[in-house]
Amino acid sequence: MAKSRRANAVVFGFDFQVNAAIVLMIENIEDLKSLRLEGNYEDIEIELENNQYILAQAKAVERSSSDFRNVRKNLEKSLISLSEGNQKVDAQRLILITNSPNPLNEEASRSIFWGDAHREFLSLPESSQELIRRYLDNINQPLDTDKFMIQILPFETDNDIERYKVVKRVVDDFIGDLNLNIPGLGKKMLSIWHEEVFENGTKKDAAIQLKKKDLIWPIMVVATDVGYCDNSFADIFDSSAYDEIVRQYRETIESCCERCEFFIKVLCDYTTYQTTKKPSEKCLDFVMNKWRDYLLEFELDGMDEEIQKGLIQIILYRIVRNRIVIQNIKKGVKL
Repeated sequence: MAKSRRANAVVFGFDFQVNAAIVLMIENIEDLKSLRLEGNYEDIEIELENNQYILAQAKAVERSSSDFRNVRKNLEKSLISLSEGNQKVDAQRLILITNSPNPLNEEASRSIFWGDAHREFLSLPESSQELIRRYLDNINQPLDTDKFMIQILPFETDNDIERYKVVKRVVDDFIGDLNLNIPGLGKKMLSIWHEEVFENGTKKDAAIQLKKKDLIWPIMVVATDVGYCDNSFADIFDSSAYDEIVRQYRETIESCCERCEFFIKVLCDYTTYQTTKKPSEKCLDFVMNKWRDYLLEFELDGMDEEIQKGLIQIILYRIVRNRIVIQNIKKGVKL
């Protein structure tokens, strides 16, 4: 029974770590260069564009609202680990991120950690600062308290709605800030990020990192979804043929749409494309006349020419048709 509880605690702890990484990623998305779990320096490592790091210790308590027995031990371990990490890299911020609403187990500070609090060292009560200083006094090269923050991520129970409610809100707010009117996008992205971050986080090679584009381009794929054919394209494309191409070659379409360089090339070509058509017709005109220019981007040997044509036209149309959405995403995350 004890072994089972221990196994559950490990799974719960890693689930918290993944979701903490997603929250920290979104909070720092504009300056983010890469994200890594279980890296060389800390539980969660965020490398910034200025080559500085945000290092975070993730500490989860299964019954966080009532069990405060080990929170000070978690604090001590985190301060030791973050101090060591700070010696290895140029850290901009050092964070203890936990789901405990009472991470210092003292009455003086309990009320300030309500909800998803972000508390810098100097914003803590004097008694809390003194408690942290006592732990730091026992460390050879203690961290700089000006860089230290305690962050709360509410995360408890086996009910998914309750456990992930704050993470989901953070993702939904992020998607909302990108001005994307795509129903269910926040839920889809949380699912994708869970899988991507979890998959990479379990790899032992600390050199494997998720770059910003790896984390953001899935939004592009969803935003340029080829699952439906709008009216203007349907007028020149038989709907049953469209559905069949999408069904057979969806993997090819999506793998192409995940390539940042290809997106950029198509949008640059579209911007410089000259046409005598009305502005509202430029998108369709570009797709119909320029599809051959992209034949070398695909491995289409042996494919029927009409299928090749239709496949490339569908991909180009989805990218160009959604260029404003793509630009909003890139602008919002500074990609």
